[in-house]
Amino acid sequence: MDIPQFPDLLPQDALAATDPDAEPAIDFAAVPRRRQRRNGWTEKRQREFIAALAKCGSVSAAAKAIGMTARSAYRLLDAEGADDFARAWDDALDIGMERLRCDALERAISGAWVPVYRRGKLVKVEHRKSDRLAIAMLSGRPNEIEGYRRTAVSRRLHRQDMAELDAARAERDRRVEAAEADYQAEADRLVETVIGRCQPRIVAL
Repeated sequence: MDIPQFPDLLPQDALAATDPDAEPAIDFAAVPRRRQRRNGWTEKRQREFIAALAKCGSVSAAAKAIGMTARSAYRLLDAEGADDFARAWDDALDIGMERLRCDALERAISGAWVPVYRRGKLVKVEHRKSDRLAIAMLSGRPNEIEGYRRTAVSRRLHRQDMAELDAARAERDRRVEAAEADYQAEADRLVETVIGRCQPRIVAL
């Protein structure tokens, strides 16, 4: 029996996106790195991540596909000089989410081949349609990604604003401490002056 082809899981889909012939590359300026580590976020790995993200629409799956973690990807997003990388991140995520939406719509209309396993062995492949998926796709809810996520660019700007606010608070606290120290020093000087003036004079007999 000929077994129909059916989609693999997201990490494998993301891995396929690292093929430069699979999808048009999203052009962006890579985040400059002070240290070029073989297992770090090199320019090549950054571009592979963006390509994988455009394929699968999942940050964790895209990072896993290139041997990195989602946590390190978000740290890279907060690094200095990552403005264009954040823009490419958003573009790739938009493309990836739209691909998933189109795939879900296609499955809702045409159904999908689902493998059936028993005791760890593939016994058959069934063609199934999902009414729940069709209802979800036709529910009238907005499909735009902006409706339910904060963009990478806005996240990066928010983190920068928070860093500037922390710096401003630290500078304010430093000035307050300096003013308090000056005030205390002046108060001590005045006290010593007053005490010196009030001391009784001792006249030798």
